[in-house]
Amino acid sequence: MDTLTPIRNWCHPFKSKLNALQQLTLFANAKSGFYPIGANGLWHGGVHFDAGTAALVDQSQVFCMADGEVVAYRIDDSYPISEYPAAIPQITRAPFSTGFVLVRHRLEPPAETGPETTSRPSLTLFSLYMHLQDWATYQTKSGLPRPTFWGDVVYTVNTKKDGLNVRASANGTSAILGKLSKGARIHASGNGEFLQIRSLEPGGVFMPAEGVDETREPQGYVSAKFLKAEQQPSALGEVVVLEKPVPIKAGDLIGHPGLYQNQTDATPQSITHIETFSCDDVPAFIAKSRAYAASLPDSAKTLLKVHKGVSKLIPHRNDISPENPPHVTDDGPFTGVDLIIPQSLLDDLPSEAKLVVPGIDGRTQTKWWRLEGLLADTHGAPIGGWLAEQDLVTTRHSPWEWEGYECLEDTAPPKAKLVSWLDATKQLTKEEQSGYKSMIDMERQGPLKLTLHDIMDTDHDGVITTKEIRAALSKPWQAQRLAQLVVRYESEWFFNLKSWCTLDTILSPKAGCPKKWAVEKGRIEKLEFWSRNIILLQEKIKPWHFQANNLLRTLYETSRLLITREQLSLIMTSASEKTIDRYLSPINKTLIHFKINTPLRIAHFLAQIAHETGELKFSEEIGSGQQYEGRSDLGNNQHGDGQRFKGRGLIQLTGRRNYTACQLYLRSLSEYSGIDITSSNSAAQRISDDPELSAIASGYYWSKLKPKLNNSADSDDLFWVSVYVNGWATQTNPFYPERAKEPNNMRHRSEMLNKAKIALGIAQ
Repeated sequence: MDTLTPIRNWCHPFKSKLNALQQLTLFANAKSGFYPIGANGLWHGGVHFDAGTAALVDQSQVFCMADGEVVAYRIDDSYPISEYPAAIPQITRAPFSTGFVLVRHRLEPPAETGPETTSRPSLTLFSLYMHLQDWATYQTKSGLPRPTFWGDVVYTVNTKKDGLNVRASANGTSAILGKLSKGARIHASGNGEFLQIRSLEPGGVFMPAEGVDETREPQGYVSAKFLKAEQQPSALGEVVVLEKPVPIKAGDLIGHPGLYQNQTDATPQSITHIETFSCDDVPAFIAKSRAYAASLPDSAKTLLKVHKGVSKLIPHRNDISPENPPHVTDDGPFTGVDLIIPQSLLDDLPSEAKLVVPGIDGRTQTKWWRLEGLLADTHGAPIGGWLAEQDLVTTRHSPWEWEGYECLEDTAPPKAKLVSWLDATKQLTKEEQSGYKSMIDMERQGPLKLTLHDIMDTDHDGVITTKEIRAALSKPWQAQRLAQLVVRYESEWFFNLKSWCTLDTILSPKAGCPKKWAVEKGRIEKLEFWSRNIILLQEKIKPWHFQANNLLRTLYETSRLLITREQLSLIMTSASEKTIDRYLSPINKTLIHFKINTPLRIAHFLAQIAHETGELKFSEEIGSGQQYEGRSDLGNNQHGDGQRFKGRGLIQLTGRRNYTACQLYLRSLSEYSGIDITSSNSAAQRISDDPELSAIASGYYWSKLKPKLNNSADSDDLFWVSVYVNGWATQTNPFYPERAKEPNNMRHRSEMLNKAKIALGIAQ
């Protein structure tokens, strides 16, 4: 069984803040490297971040997309050079990075999303980061951060003035054997205050003390605090297959973009190729995932699907407001496209672009979203306006349903793809057209090409041009459909000499010089890594490819839990599975909304909730509330206020003043713009009856009514956290004997905090 921990966190490879659909339309700006077909008609399994995308994404560093383990990498000593023949006697010297990092991941639904009795589907996934910076550039830019998975560490003597003493043993009082010059670079072993020298790199100077052999390599110990540690690759210019893969987290540094110059480029370009693929049976995995997703709760359905010909957009009017919302019966165009919108995109809409209309006569509320620039009408023209979430008109899906994804196997060889493209762009002679006709027909009737023409060939001329590719990628609905194609095809990182040589008779004359194609083949061979005995890749040269950004954005939604189902269950040990499911999503939304977002803050918040609610058993004070009647300090100035405004919520909100303040805050949020929790006992009871309101009212108390709570939690100060939640009084058996007053039940609060810390992995 695979012992690799499943992915729990995702990160954009450049930590981009673009929304989920902008992550797809971004590639309309790329200079080259589209998915799943390049500008030359050949297969392309990844996406390129280059000069065209640099204006929208900070591409200075490359980060790991998901939790996993590094299995292989290659760092060029300096970029290899291709020498392309140019005008006689000139040549074009074009550098190209072969540097890459390959990370293995385990893709599996998290346990907290579904019932424990259901077997979870699992997939081995790889992410590839190709064309990375060479070692020579790291040496000239010494301040650049370096990946931690590189095998060796070199230490630089980092003293202020003189060199660094080398001592006979690992302490500061032992005999001095000599000095290392400032800036000297050494390899050393150990992990204490002193490290033992293994070797001195060329350029460094060892100055032996009197009586020490001057010809001997420096031996002895040096103080670690005067050394600057830097990672460096185990080897340069060759594939390093890690005997023991190195764990890596989402967001950890992979490297930096390298240089790559195609034969048609005037100068080298900064570029990174990102690719995700699996050698497993992906269609079977998706089928199992869809079956598994059928058992997931509604809270796991974080994707909203707009349906072609069914969903309708109501054009925006200036008079639309929470008091005057649009109606589903209003006139508006029907959408002519399907589109899946992540909840994160909807959450990030400005408040004026979100409305919640309360239900009447027992009907549920209606959520409205103002969407601009995302959809098209039945004629393909862009439309904007208000979309209502309605049963059968819009649908909700879990990422694990893989809604809209389509698996295709493409068997057309590179030669067939190339001659088909040359024919479509009118670069074949009549004799060549006749000779290649059967090959061209076969390629154009393949499942991938038919699908691509259906999506992109807008003028139906049988040709997919670069212009049409960019046009499709600029439209969210078409960019998403392209990105949902999961394609099985031979990896371009497996060098199949026989396959590439079939292009000789075509490319040699077309390039104008047979040597250009020969040089290009040599470059392709240098880029290869697939045959280097990398775990799980041998003999599996036709993997299934995912569009990297879309895979990331689809599954990013599954990692938005600040507290998992398993962790919440470990804290609220007496709560049933049904209760955990009832509160999991509301609590997570509250944590995110009120920035209760560090392990200590979460631990203290949930510990207080565990105490106040009996581990989610009660969301309303058990007593009648009569003790609060007439309490002016709580704002209870009307008859019956004690009962109406008794404690409710996961951290109890009490008193007319606090209920009124909370109502005012809730009304500032679009989804609660018309909420009433003060006019009657039944209105106030919504705080305890609705899990969403129980959680958010507690977050409001924590963040707004008692704004020092996060700071107290940051200091891990249980006493003051509990004071702000519960107040204080003289206790007969105090938990803090040295204090005159303390909150009630401090021992239990302390026990709950310890449970929370253990569940979150921060117990000392």
